[in-house]
Amino acid sequence: MTSTPTPTTLGTQTPNQIELAWFRYKAPINVVLLAIVAALGANYALTYFERKETDKIWSEFATSVGLENAYTDSSKASVSLTEQVATLGAADLVKALSSASDGQKPYILVAMARKAMVDKNWAEADQHLTALETQFPNHVLVRASDHPVQSRDFVKKAESDAQTAQPEKPEEPEWKPVVKGSAVGLMRAQIEAAKAFAPPPQFAMTEIPTDATKVKFELSGNYGSFTLALLPQAPLHREAFLKLAQGENPFWKGLAIDEIRRPTKMASKLPHELHLGFDSTRDDLRDKWTDKDPSKNQVEFEKNSLSHFAGAVSARNEADGKSCADRFWVAVDGAPRYDGERTIFAWVVDGLDNLKRVCEATMTAQEEEQGRGKPSENIRVTAVSVLQ
Repeated sequence: MTSTPTPTTLGTQTPNQIELAWFRYKAPINVVLLAIVAALGANYALTYFERKETDKIWSEFATSVGLENAYTDSSKASVSLTEQVATLGAADLVKALSSASDGQKPYILVAMARKAMVDKNWAEADQHLTALETQFPNHVLVRASDHPVQSRDFVKKAESDAQTAQPEKPEEPEWKPVVKGSAVGLMRAQIEAAKAFAPPPQFAMTEIPTDATKVKFELSGNYGSFTLALLPQAPLHREAFLKLAQGENPFWKGLAIDEIRRPTKMASKLPHELHLGFDSTRDDLRDKWTDKDPSKNQVEFEKNSLSHFAGAVSARNEADGKSCADRFWVAVDGAPRYDGERTIFAWVVDGLDNLKRVCEATMTAQEEEQGRGKPSENIRVTAVSVLQ
């Protein structure tokens, strides 16, 4: 009799406690996870739209105070607020202030104060700073600290140090010490320093002799006239200029102003100035105008200590150390960059405001961008007379 083997019993593994908990709570756990993901997504979306709105607000603010170029053109990133606001109108800043948020207003008030300082309107600048202190006493620009917002320059090395051998590693620049106080306080100090500043005697505007010979130029259109006084510091230019102004047919009668210059948005420090004297500008056809022909009325260059204050009349330079008696520049704004480069021989004593309007005449779009070119209309000298 053969015995039958006992069959193997197939068993099943009992789930552990973790698996039992998962099967029991799987549904609510999924709900919680989905809720967390939804909350994170909602928070991200909310943060995104808040940042987008904030970017919009501050972009509009940057535009209102003239700083938008620093964002669109990296080469303008180092342009200071002072240079930016110099190109803005005061009315633009007032409009920006009226629609600004409380977070923006302190900075617009600073821009308004800086604009007033650029225009040397010290009382208005103080008024804006006072408004900032009164309305926002706890703002970072108002609170005093050991290191308020400020611009610091490098300490200039002595000349002997500059001549030493270059080190293997560049030296760290040394900064001037921090000025303690507040940003508003530092601006007030700048205002007081500017009000107290007096130019050195050698840079003072020259006194015009009471017996100086004067020459009057009348212009076409509604540009009026201007009168200049000849100065004794450049006798060769004075005599040659006077000779051209005399007689029944003075040299400049019928000539057109051939170039005007003025500041641009990107170069706010350029002076207003104009040039007159090319004989070819008598022609109505501008393609016949030329600035290549040498002057027929040249004198020796006369160096003097006169500076290009607003109203300075200086001769155009010629080659070989010569200067023109017939071609001249008028600095409608101060232009000290030309001191020593051109011979100043006269001063505008009347009509400088008319010449400012000439410098603001329309030009082509390209010339407008460059800040220099020919007036769109021919502005001619209609009469020249010597006043005794």
